[in-house]
Amino acid sequence: MGFRITNFLSRYLLIAIFIIGICVYPQNSADSNSKIYASRVQLSFGLFMPSIQSNAQINSNTGRIGTIINLETAFNLPETQNLFRFNGLYRFNNNHSVEGYYYALNRSGSSISKDSIAFGNIVLNVNSSFDAFLNSTIFGAKYRYSITNAESIEAGFSIGLSFLDVAVGAEVSLQNKSDSEEYSELLFLPVLGFYNRINILENLIFRSNVDMFALNLKKYDGVLFDFGVSIEYKFLNLISAGLSYNVFSLNINYDTKRTGSINYAYKGFMLFTTVYL
Repeated sequence: MGFRITNFLSRYLLIAIFIIGICVYPQNSADSNSKIYASRVQLSFGLFMPSIQSNAQINSNTGRIGTIINLETAFNLPETQNLFRFNGLYRFNNNHSVEGYYYALNRSGSSISKDSIAFGNIVLNVNSSFDAFLNSTIFGAKYRYSITNAESIEAGFSIGLSFLDVAVGAEVSLQNKSDSEEYSELLFLPVLGFYNRINILENLIFRSNVDMFALNLKKYDGVLFDFGVSIEYKFLNLISAGLSYNVFSLNINYDTKRTGSINYAYKGFMLFTTVYL
């Protein structure tokens, strides 16, 4: 699994470097009324429509190994769900800027267990009824350095820190007896990324970005990958609307107040609008 993830990340890293290489190649730029490249503040609001796959393993406090659970199948969590996403950027000058982002995905489900599942300190026996949830909020900030930033092109790299606030839990009932289990963790995820912008036409803008990290510390061992491409059209002076495609993947083993693993991935399209100030 680790080898496949590494190869997957490597391919997208090479793609990102290739795109940046194209962007920094000298190009001629015609005069334009667009001042997007010089806008000090950029605010983006999006409606994200991803398909989701998630697996979790939570070991009990007594040392019993928990079952690796596909949450969509075992806990009847929805595989698709719309969510709101926000990105904001503040530019100090043409080369230096900071970016912040926030989005939350909360899902819940109820069903009858078809298998016997060990989930932390509880066991979901066959035919037991349960209510389950998975809530995840991702937010963070990163510093961006633009190698080049002109009217036609921009390319650079970023470094920052993402936070994943994740909580998963279940309440089980069988023969008038009930039990519950909940696990939550705030993960600190350093990220390194590359980004670019190409003004295909005066009002038609292409962007791409890739962010990733590989972490191997005492408490955490995992890989994060976040990739996106977008196309947007500036239909008013400094307001645009667009469509993007995003892929996010997190695979992490943890050994904190509990031990276990979280594998969390989603991909899909987002409709967004951006205001340039």
